[in-house]
Parts: sequence; structure tokens; C-alpha cells
Amino acid sequence: MYGDGAAGPVKRTVLDHAPVPGIIDTTGEATEVGLAYDELPGSSDGPYYHLDVRRAHEFLPTQTNSGTNQVLLPNGVMTARVIFGGTATTPAFASPAAAKAWMGSEQYAQLKAMLLSLSYK
Repeated sequence: MYGDGAAGPVKRTVLDHAPVPGIIDTTGEATEVGLAYDELPGSSDGPYYHLDVRRAHEFLPTQTNSGTNQVLLPNGVMTARVIFGGTATTPAFASPAAAKAWMGSEQYAQLKAMLLSLSYK
């Protein structure tokens, strides 16, 4: 089960990602917006999809930890994510192919553009 700030082993598949130039973590790491899904080892639950802003290393194809979408800023922590419907046994998308198809929609383009426009001053 996912919880705020909790992390565990996953097999991550990244469908899309791009730099968010206006947000830099306090460690100096760049951030990215991405659409990915995680599969939990040994679980029969469907994949867990997320569209959010994270530190860039969390969208590498070698990522094996669910990590966190908490980005450290000088005055606190930022989380910027899209909340999908669905449950562990009925994921937000019927399949990874359905998630890829959604990436061609106007809704996806608008959500991605909004997350790319974030900045901290």
C-alpha cells in the first residue's frame, strides 16, 4: 500500500517524462514531470499509475524504489500530482496501452503543461 512519504521496492515503467525548469530540489537536483507505473513484486494487484513531479532520478529506467513525490523547497515540501481514480485491484487504466493512448489526449496535454509550468521563487 502506498502512503505519503513511504517507499518500497517496485518495477517502474516510465511512459513519459520532461524537466520542470522552475523547480529545483534543495539538494540541487532537477525535477521532472512524468507518467509512470509501478508494479509491486509478488503482488497480484494491478499497476499503480502516477503523473507527478519528482526528483529527476526517479524517472530513470533503472529505478527500483517507489520513492516519493515530495520535493524539498527552502520553506517546506511540495507535492504536485494528478490523482487518478481506481483501486489496487482495478487500476486507473485498463492496461499500459490504455495509459499510452491517454497520453495523446487533450486532457493529458493540459495536465502535463500545468505541471511543467510550476516554479518556485
